[in-house]
Amino acid sequence: MYNGLSLDQAPPISVVMRFFLTVPVFGILLCCALFVDPYAVITPAHPLSLAAIHLMFLGVITMAMIGALFQMQSVLGGRPIPAAMGNALLIHTFLTIGILSLAGAFAFNAAVLFIVASVFLGSSILYSANLILPLLFGGITHETLRGMRLALIALSFTAVLGIVMATSYANGAFSSVHESLRFSHYSLGLIGWIAALIIAVAFQVIEMFYVTPPYSLWCKRNAFRIIAASLVLKMIWLFSSLPFVWVFDLVIGALLIGFIVSTLKRLKIRKRRVSDVSIWFWISGMVLFFVSISLYAAFMWSGSEVLQRVSLMAFALFSLAIILGMMGKIVPFLVWFHLNSAGYMDAPIMSNIIPANRVKALFWLFILTAIAALLGAFFPDLLSLSTLTGGAMFTLLLFNHAKALTLYRYTLRHGTRFEQV
Repeated sequence: MYNGLSLDQAPPISVVMRFFLTVPVFGILLCCALFVDPYAVITPAHPLSLAAIHLMFLGVITMAMIGALFQMQSVLGGRPIPAAMGNALLIHTFLTIGILSLAGAFAFNAAVLFIVASVFLGSSILYSANLILPLLFGGITHETLRGMRLALIALSFTAVLGIVMATSYANGAFSSVHESLRFSHYSLGLIGWIAALIIAVAFQVIEMFYVTPPYSLWCKRNAFRIIAASLVLKMIWLFSSLPFVWVFDLVIGALLIGFIVSTLKRLKIRKRRVSDVSIWFWISGMVLFFVSISLYAAFMWSGSEVLQRVSLMAFALFSLAIILGMMGKIVPFLVWFHLNSAGYMDAPIMSNIIPANRVKALFWLFILTAIAALLGAFFPDLLSLSTLTGGAMFTLLLFNHAKALTLYRYTLRHGTRFEQV
């Protein structure tokens, strides 16, 4: 199953787990913000809405994805990240401070916090890219690594545009290109960073974990080229005020729908027929991704802000579904792998590290949250309900990760190693 992976290059478990443990904390904070004023959160451009958006896309999604990158780059690229523990601590600390500062800046309209957020978020993201990107060139190369390159480059430009926009918010003065900056910021972050990285992960994970037919060679070779070219041209069109910008959204949308259909088809005809909750997350994620793209197309045609808002919510939920599914695989594997590598003969099997009943409970809490959140755009009282189910979901996620780490540490202290027998 793990052919082609350099497992001996994996970083210490604490490197990844510090990010994964922080994800549910930001998720709980997001649910609290939504519960306080759900009407404000679904109001476009409202400060609390902007705070919630960044808590979700930075505190939950980006926090998880950077943590996963520390693991994926090492085992897929075969080149370990230098001083992984120290660098992870620095990036995690700066990222956490930056996210909290940015959310606070929007929520309380505090100019100084925009500056603090720019410094810490910009430093953490650009330093992450500078640390990982060089390791993705010059060694092993395949489609997943190419996707990771695009994602990190897009994240870097997203951060730069975010810094420029944060400066405008701090000064209370917006330039004539503010809307172009905003649309470019969203496009690079949502498509270039999140969607591209998830596609890259799918090319590796879907085939390997679920034993499916491979994605088409044309798709693997051209997906990231099309995304990169479309995003670059879209930004040129935006800043030059040229017509027909929607053409680039159409190209990206068609590619993404092709990816969704291809992924669902492979999951349906997979050879490994064992029941696996992570597959449920992948299927749910693909359905939500399709809903997001369809609603965005309807928004482009109608101009309805409600459709735009629901499209963004569906995209966030799609990203969360994939992240929850992947963390449910990664965390047990990390505990099992590091204990086995250290020679502990009584290392728990992966299915016992996070029991199936808790993983299933997490999935159904996610489904309830997704339904309530999407309908909440039309019926705000349901959005309040989604904060309760979402809070329970993130609390269970935190419990699962904490228990897995506790089991790992207990085995380290009390387990029996082979040389002791």
